[in-house]
Amino acid sequence: MKKIIKTAGPNGLTRFYHQNPLGSWDDFFYHNTSIPYKKLKADIFADQGGLCAYCEAQVSKRFVHEQRVEHFHDKSDNSNIAVHNWGLDWNNVIGMCVGGTEHANKTTYQLPANLSCDSHKERVLTAAPEGVVLNPLLIFASPCLFDLDKRTGELKPHALNCANLCIVGNTFTTVDELVANTIRIFNLNCDRLNQQRKAILFDYNRRIKIARENGDEQVFAKLTRQWFTQKWLPFFTTRRILLSNHAEAYLSQINFNG
Repeated sequence: MKKIIKTAGPNGLTRFYHQNPLGSWDDFFYHNTSIPYKKLKADIFADQGGLCAYCEAQVSKRFVHEQRVEHFHDKSDNSNIAVHNWGLDWNNVIGMCVGGTEHANKTTYQLPANLSCDSHKERVLTAAPEGVVLNPLLIFASPCLFDLDKRTGELKPHALNCANLCIVGNTFTTVDELVANTIRIFNLNCDRLNQQRKAILFDYNRRIKIARENGDEQVFAKLTRQWFTQKWLPFFTTRRILLSNHAEAYLSQINFNG
């Protein structure tokens, strides 16, 4: 999970909310034959560099029905809709994958063990998510809160970075616990995602090995530019962890903020 910066409005959703402050997400979805919704979806994934907000898989190049727009806070929460309409809040909608429910994944990986992202969250989280899991719209761009177990491909909290940060609204004693719970709720360490991260690690090790055999001392600088110049390659955080200080220096140089 990485920081996401949303483009400021107005957009189709903010305009619809202004005209229909008590409207629902379904009202917006079907408004004007869903043309504003389709434009909004494109804007959301453009902001996210085409990646799922949670697992960072590439989504924008998939079939349209495999690109989801979801609400971080449940859109059906109408407990105080006159004050906060969660369904029509531009800062409550994010783009994501379908969490392993594609036909290809269903035939390869056991479900529900390999559900992830919102597909898993909706099964295990019944309370409001604020303070219980990280919100990609609100987390810090730097430092990275995650680390990688290179043996298994699993994500884990970055102990030092978590220890040095305070996150407002955190319901846990430590940021480390909040990150660990985020990984659990979104099932980011399911075998399906672990294998994809390990594939990136394998490719990384292969590239470094070839470069060293050829005496290429610029391999880390080259790989950093290749991985972080475009917005963004899949599994951004995994790549960031692997390149470590090289990535952090480059991201700082380009004023990375999400």
